[in-house]
Amino acid sequence: MVNALPQRPEALKEKLIFLIDAQTEMFEEIVVFGQPSSSFDMARLTVSDLLRLKAWQHPDDQMAVILYNTREKDQPNGSAEDGGGGGGGSSLVSFEGVYTLLDLQRPSAEAVRAVRDFTAERFQTEVGSLPGGGRRDGCLADALWRAQHCLGGGKSADKSLNTIVVFSNDPEPCGPATAPGFKAAVQQLRSRVEALQGYRAALRLFPLAAAARPWAPRGALWPDLLRALPGPGEGEAEGEGGAVGDDLTMLRELAADAEAASQSGSLPGGGGAQQAVLNSLFDAFRRRLARKRTLMRLRWQLSDNAAISVRAYLLISDAAKAAKKMTPFNPTTNMPLKAVTSYVSVSDGALLDRPTAAAQRVFELRTGNRARLPEVVASAPEVAEQAALAPSGLALLGFKPRSCLQLWHQTRSALFLRPDERSAPGSTAAFIALWRAMLSQDRIAICRPVCAALPMASEAPGMYLIHLPFADDIRQPEAVVGLPNPPLDEAQVAAAAALMQALSLGGGSGQDQAQDQAAAGVGVFDPSQVQNPWLQRHYTVVESLALSEPIPEWDPQRDDGTLPRRELWESEAAAAAVQAFREAFPQQGTKRKPAAATRQAKAAAASDAYDEVDWPSLLRSGGLKKLKIDELKTYLRKHQLKLTGKKDELLDRVTTHMQQQ
Repeated sequence: MVNALPQRPEALKEKLIFLIDAQTEMFEEIVVFGQPSSSFDMARLTVSDLLRLKAWQHPDDQMAVILYNTREKDQPNGSAEDGGGGGGGSSLVSFEGVYTLLDLQRPSAEAVRAVRDFTAERFQTEVGSLPGGGRRDGCLADALWRAQHCLGGGKSADKSLNTIVVFSNDPEPCGPATAPGFKAAVQQLRSRVEALQGYRAALRLFPLAAAARPWAPRGALWPDLLRALPGPGEGEAEGEGGAVGDDLTMLRELAADAEAASQSGSLPGGGGAQQAVLNSLFDAFRRRLARKRTLMRLRWQLSDNAAISVRAYLLISDAAKAAKKMTPFNPTTNMPLKAVTSYVSVSDGALLDRPTAAAQRVFELRTGNRARLPEVVASAPEVAEQAALAPSGLALLGFKPRSCLQLWHQTRSALFLRPDERSAPGSTAAFIALWRAMLSQDRIAICRPVCAALPMASEAPGMYLIHLPFADDIRQPEAVVGLPNPPLDEAQVAAAAALMQALSLGGGSGQDQAQDQAAAGVGVFDPSQVQNPWLQRHYTVVESLALSEPIPEWDPQRDDGTLPRRELWESEAAAAAVQAFREAFPQQGTKRKPAAATRQAKAAAASDAYDEVDWPSLLRSGGLKKLKIDELKTYLRKHQLKLTGKKDELLDRVTTHMQQQ
């Protein structure tokens, strides 16, 4: 039997190349989240985390790490080991000031360890920065050339998603505009960018120093480079959409913050707003690495003469096991068998060829009266004609107040809509205008097929597409006659409200409530942060085994975020609220006997049978083994011990208890 996991198509695979600037400025100490660090360490730890994330989610992607503005360089015609680290990888030439830490390879435990252990001290010893700690004007161009060598070494470079991420604090990658070699360096850099355009590469920039001090690019070189390499599907109108739009917006905001800091005369140690900008960009970049691909592209008809194009994403999808490819074997000869499929007509029994059979479509009810509505077989042209009668995409019917949408109106997993500028130019502007108007007026859009577009209240424009039920699908179990509906007094309602307030997980609308919970040490509940504890434990164990490291201890009661929070239930407010709720709603009817009273009654009933056996003598002579299960249970009932288990377990339990006596 041979098991094979399905491979993702090349168009969905990604090649990710990190370029890390090695100037001395990258090693200067900065304070991030109150902790001393450096831009180089931030870049190194970020790359290590992304390598681990890729190894978990997309192990068939490829990643590389290249340092530039370094003292050492790759050795020509060298070959790096699988763990990476110098040698130039598969490059046939070496570039001055460019050092390959990881050649293009699939993410693995060895790659994670190679990047994680490449500390600043090890860098200074083995590689080092350029003499003087500055830049070489053409070094970034050579680093992009080395990235092009990495992409050119694969057969699918023009089909996969290629992303180049630059970690640098240099506002002038080619030096000052007044320098003698500035024009030549810019021309060389632009030629490298033009060469990378044939690989559908996307360029991303992360100035890590902006997390600690004001930073802004000088000139238009960085924005021009980002616009020139937007990547496939990311270059929207005028280069202002997708990932490149995020980067350009970041550069504008950082420049505005730096100008405001210089005008106010503040010291370059603040950077609070800039740190928020950079953190939001990092979060967006991490989400993009774990992104879900576009489910479909839809045409949204707003009126007879107006339509926009949107992309739909699936928010939640059921995880299904990969289909196993099984090879049958002959039980006698143990030789593999070849399976042959034949198509037979159910009407006359004639053999059908594969194209004819594949052109038939079968429609049947999944539930309901199948005898009344049997299955229907139609040809592919007939199905296409019927599908052409109903227009595809979405059609706007009108708007309704948001209060009309109820929680139980969602019949299945919702989709998420974003504008698709490439399919229909102008869609982004129209979508954003419609999104803002719906938010300001608190409205939802009703579309055909029956669904509702709910605008998302955030900085990024987007809408949830919620599938609405038909009137025939709505059930009203709350209106069933005969259900008790006792009246409640004000004290009972107040007790229920106090219970909800005391056991709240946070994230409510009250600011005082959030402050009280923060003071009590109870974090705010966020469903997007609740990870699968068993899956995370599996990843931790696999990573520790791959890195030959000890497996960290794990306590489910402490580390499982899905269990009830003990500090919440054990608080005085929670205990008082629970007791008040129990007193407000006393139990009615016959109460169940306490477990202790039941065990005592059974122990008293077993006294006569227990007294008939000389238990101490049986223990000394070893006669307990000859007793039957019922006789052993008589002893256990008498002493109110556990009765479950096989005879050996019961015997061991009786022996242990008698020896303790």
